[in-house]
Amino acid sequence: MIRTSIRTPHVSPRRAPARQALAAAITAITAIVTIAASVAGAPAQAQNIPLADPIPGTLPASAVGITLRPLLTNLTAPVAGAVAPGEPDHLYIVDQVGKIWKAAVRGPAQKGQAQLFFDVASRLVPLNESDERGLLGLAFHPDYASNGRFYLFTSEPVTAPADFSTQPAGVAPVNHSVISGWRVTNPGSANPSVDPASARVLMRIDKPQGNHNGGALAFGPDRMLYISLGDGGAGDDQGPGHAPEGNAQSLAPGNVLGKILRIDPLGSNAANGAYGIPADNPFVGREGADEIFAYGLRNPFRMAFDGEGRLWAGDVGQRAIEEVNIIVSGGNYGWRVKEGSFLFDANGTSPGFAYQASPGAPAGMVDPVAEYDHADGPGQPPLRVAVIGGFVYSGMSIPSLRGQYVFADFIGSDGTGKLLTLGVRNTVERLLAPQRDPLGFPVLGMAQDAGGEIYVLGNADGGTRGNTGVVLRLNGLR
Repeated sequence: MIRTSIRTPHVSPRRAPARQALAAAITAITAIVTIAASVAGAPAQAQNIPLADPIPGTLPASAVGITLRPLLTNLTAPVAGAVAPGEPDHLYIVDQVGKIWKAAVRGPAQKGQAQLFFDVASRLVPLNESDERGLLGLAFHPDYASNGRFYLFTSEPVTAPADFSTQPAGVAPVNHSVISGWRVTNPGSANPSVDPASARVLMRIDKPQGNHNGGALAFGPDRMLYISLGDGGAGDDQGPGHAPEGNAQSLAPGNVLGKILRIDPLGSNAANGAYGIPADNPFVGREGADEIFAYGLRNPFRMAFDGEGRLWAGDVGQRAIEEVNIIVSGGNYGWRVKEGSFLFDANGTSPGFAYQASPGAPAGMVDPVAEYDHADGPGQPPLRVAVIGGFVYSGMSIPSLRGQYVFADFIGSDGTGKLLTLGVRNTVERLLAPQRDPLGFPVLGMAQDAGGEIYVLGNADGGTRGNTGVVLRLNGLR
């Protein structure tokens, strides 16, 4: 019921009939409002209107021009890359179907040649043609050169109890998101060998649905392991396996979905004894939230640290806004109260929508450092817009790009991805390669080698079949 505050003016006794009439009118108005609210099943309020074009205009072109040079071909679905400490001349490429490839990027080894480093396909859930699950993340421990340790993010069948779950009683998850640790017996060698007996599961997380997995792993300058997790799947962060307020906003025990976690993979003071909880995590001591570093994220598919220690994450939007965030300890990035810097209406059983610009509000929520909407072309509207987080460029091949955050978008209405960069005042700009405009394929991931050079990863259709996967290096115009 709506509480109506109407100030009644003073009325003299001689005007009592008028006062009575006014009181009757107020009563009638209140009854009408109450009936309307009852019919709607909720407090009456102005109807939220979806924004067709939240950020008017289209993305400008960057003044920086690039070329693209193949590093690897004949992969399936490359989604990420990582550098092993002690191996500055190589880049390890993650293929979503379960394979990790070691590729030479400089030095005496022949560039463009890759060897299979590790195959975990047998551990994965069966993947469909457009699956978001699989082998999604790889990170090498800072002491890898001496201890040989590395870590994986995989989508696996449910074979053991989960450490974290949002599932209703009696409802089985579709799979587990698994963080595991492994060890190489001869790190730094030409042919590193993974000890299969070294496998150690750090955590298992119930997944309500198969999409919105997150999946990025990264070690920070603090030597802690950061893990990105999507809100669990489905749409609008609601439904079975989702908290009433949405998983991303929930800090209830056991709910790590829609979050970025921070752990010590060599520690043992976690509830399951398989990893450590850093004492300076922002929610240490709050039941079931010790691992959480930041929250309010929908699907932070890719994230990475820059040379200044800042953690950048691309958070995939729902229906209108794609965003780039700098992640800080304890930060609440808004989803599903907000999509980007806009308010979001989950809209019950109907599709949710962004409906009002709201930078800086509600208080306590962190707005993105950059955002773009789904009407930013090319074409109106794009088909499956999804931001792909990248890296701050620190290489030597493109001097005019140094210091800029380079990222991408999965696919637009022309069937191809977009390379993007943040220009002056964090303006999102299209990064164009004249010989490949449009780019010609969906973008699945980005990578950066030890020299700061950046690579774009993708395949012909964005799926998990075939051998059209490529890794292309960004170079300057000649």
